[in-house]
Amino acid sequence: MTTLDERVEAPRPRLRDSLVRWWLLCAAVVVVLRTPFINVPLGIDEGGDSFVARAWGTTDGSMYGGSWLDRPPLLVLVYKIGVLGGDLGVRLVGMVAAILLVAGTMAIAHRISGLRAARIAGVLTAVMTSSVVLGAVFTDNELIASVPATYSILALMRARDAVVPHRWLFISGVLATCALLVKQSFGEVLVAGAVFLLVSWVTRARSGFRWSWAGWWLGGVATPVLVTFAWFEAYSVGVRSFVYAVAGFRLDSVAEISGGNQGAGFMLLRLGLPILIVSGCLFLVPWSVAWLVRRRTDPQLVLPLTAWLVVGFVGIAGGGNYYPHYFIQPVAALAVLSSCALAATGRRGLSIATAAMVLVLAVGNVAVGTTLQNVNPPQQRTLAVADYLRSNARPNDTLYVLYARANLLYYADMATPYPYSWTQMVRTVPNAENRLRDMLRSKTRRPTWIVEWQDATIFGMDASGETRRLIAKHYVTTDEICDKPVLIRRDEAARKLRKSDHTECATLDLPKQLGPKVSRTPEDSADYVWQ
Repeated sequence: MTTLDERVEAPRPRLRDSLVRWWLLCAAVVVVLRTPFINVPLGIDEGGDSFVARAWGTTDGSMYGGSWLDRPPLLVLVYKIGVLGGDLGVRLVGMVAAILLVAGTMAIAHRISGLRAARIAGVLTAVMTSSVVLGAVFTDNELIASVPATYSILALMRARDAVVPHRWLFISGVLATCALLVKQSFGEVLVAGAVFLLVSWVTRARSGFRWSWAGWWLGGVATPVLVTFAWFEAYSVGVRSFVYAVAGFRLDSVAEISGGNQGAGFMLLRLGLPILIVSGCLFLVPWSVAWLVRRRTDPQLVLPLTAWLVVGFVGIAGGGNYYPHYFIQPVAALAVLSSCALAATGRRGLSIATAAMVLVLAVGNVAVGTTLQNVNPPQQRTLAVADYLRSNARPNDTLYVLYARANLLYYADMATPYPYSWTQMVRTVPNAENRLRDMLRSKTRRPTWIVEWQDATIFGMDASGETRRLIAKHYVTTDEICDKPVLIRRDEAARKLRKSDHTECATLDLPKQLGPKVSRTPEDSADYVWQ
């Protein structure tokens, strides 16, 4: 295959050793920046995904057993492996993902712009994938999905330089689909692959394009899909339920969020934009755009990379919510493109300023994060309630958290008879509230314990008051821990229960102008930072 200008040759042994040493140095930076948070309790999504993964294969009822989850199966499989090591195992999955991401961005940057760009990309990726502001010090879905997405782009770049690109195109297709099977918003690498083939066809006199290239890439894209369908067939998972979980539910959620008082626009201005600024992502965008414009004469290189960056941001924008960890998605693309620009720029002052900004972010993130841990320990309410429940639970007891606190289910280590463990599911899934009330009416399915984590009327739910009446009829309060009422079934109320010895939980409210105040109570505000 004929490559376009500025081709970078495969690294010689001495150069390869230099790259490996630099990667090891950047990996050490990842470890150092993440270690202060290695023992932070699992957040809502981490704990919820771990709860689903831990029970997967032991219960029946839906795609993942008794729990319903709007995430593809590869993510749950990764958590299934991580949770074997408990909290630390889940955290180590995130650390390994960050280190692999450093290697991937370095390899791409080196292939398209050389050694200096690779080194800069390694540093940027190490810092950005260990950011407290982005929540990247934890094991977020976006961090895991970024690994196959980045290596899919690397395979495209290898295909661009290869005499026979079939193998690399196949690998790129496989990894692109794997990224989607971790998190369904990661469609940018599929778009990048399609753009690469289209540009190669348009410039076929120079690129040497053959239609077999498209066949190999599409074969790679289809392979994980076929494996997933085989799993559906083996375990009687309905294709329709899978499509709704990973696509239909997301579309319904966007409509639900957009129709609220604090819709997508509010969230973007009050939460998304501050995160982009404080994390440093926004400052890397001009460098990335400048490099893409500078290399515009090489469309086979520039247009797929542009798709990688732009469609990544579109994937975030289309979700309607803008939690910090969502902005991990474009980090790899920003690191690669801005490193190429910084390596080639003659503006020394701007380069130094950018380097200083990265250093300040690295040190500041750790300082702010560790300070916040001491002032308001993460997930303190979740752990306090879970400790009380574990102390008083009997074998086969079940738990429901109104309307949701997914990581509480994980730490309480009890089964739940209700499949929806996130509030958005209760708001969005058809008949979810009716299923909740049916459960509360049933003598056999009614949970032993209920924790009223949120008010029953939040987001306009329980407009009829039926859920509150059923809870009042069948449950009594046993304790209130950190302002969270814990209830037990009336027919189990004669139990002798241990009172909670947990002291009052610390409270650190976020500024009122930051984030969605409707979706949190004041005592939850600091935990909101640790999503």
